Amino acid sequence: MTTAFVKAFIPIEITDVRFISSTILEPAAGEPIFSIGGTYNEFDQVSVVSANSHLLYESLIDTNTGNDPTTPPATPPIPWKLKSYTNRYRMFEYNNGLPSTGASPLTTVIRPGTRINAISLLGVRASTASLTVQDGIGGPVVFSLNQDLLARHAMTPYEIAFAPFVYDNVVTAFDVPPVIDPVVTMTLTDSSGTCDIGRFAVGMAADMGEVDWGSVREDENYSSITYEAGFAKFDPVPSIPVLELPIEIDTVRVNRARQFKEQANGKAVVWSAMNGIDTLREMHVLIGPYQRFRFSTLNHRLAKIDLTIKGI
Repeated sequence: MTTAFVKAFIPIEITDVRFISSTILEPAAGEPIFSIGGTYNEFDQVSVVSANSHLLYESLIDTNTGNDPTTPPATPPIPWKLKSYTNRYRMFEYNNGLPSTGASPLTTVIRPGTRINAISLLGVRASTASLTVQDGIGGPVVFSLNQDLLARHAMTPYEIAFAPFVYDNVVTAFDVPPVIDPVVTMTLTDSSGTCDIGRFAVGMAADMGEVDWGSVREDENYSSITYEAGFAKFDPVPSIPVLELPIEIDTVRVNRARQFKEQANGKAVVWSAMNGIDTLREMHVLIGPYQRFRFSTLNHRLAKIDLTIKGI
């Protein structure tokens, strides 16, 4: 028995020309623009911004003077390490899990420059999220979505009364009208005064087929635990999510799925399934490269895809 199509898309790179505005300032507090005449100490961070490049570096040494972060020295010591994109652009760094953080309401506007039919927000920490798509700057609104992200997920009267609210951290839309010049506005709000967004991804999603019951979501735990003299010392680090999807696909769609596989090889891809089931949707949304993308035939009409994705 099948339940929903598996959707997948390669996020469009958001270059300077595709970025319209954001309430997150650049440089952000704690990310001053690098000065060749400045002196930096270990752990100090600086921004280096140029055309289509918004990078954050961290100093590895004290009294760090006259060392350009973008030009590594020929001999040790190495004075700088590349940490991530700047705070404003981290939401578009699809191979890194560090979020963009900004004051509520946090609003970012992009203009992808090509048709899209899908939007995904991942790693969200906010109580509300809204998405609006216009056809051109100042054009008509063709799509809007408003979603409350604080929930109790309660079943019993006791849970309804006392269970703590938690954040749902995924927002997806796969029914965006593919207009010629989409302009996408994302707004997050939270009563704490601060919002986080891990990834803000848009693209043209393809149908991979229908996922069967029996999908598996697990997390690979890389945190270390050291046992000494009856005590346990924990060193927690983020776990890595893994999603296994058994998919049935019409044979007429197989070549299209194979072409997508070739395009997605070695790339961060947004994958989503169970979109019609609210309680299961979030566990079936992941960004990362595929680890296994195996085709097999069932009969002249149906084929099977065994898909394994490892999150990033």
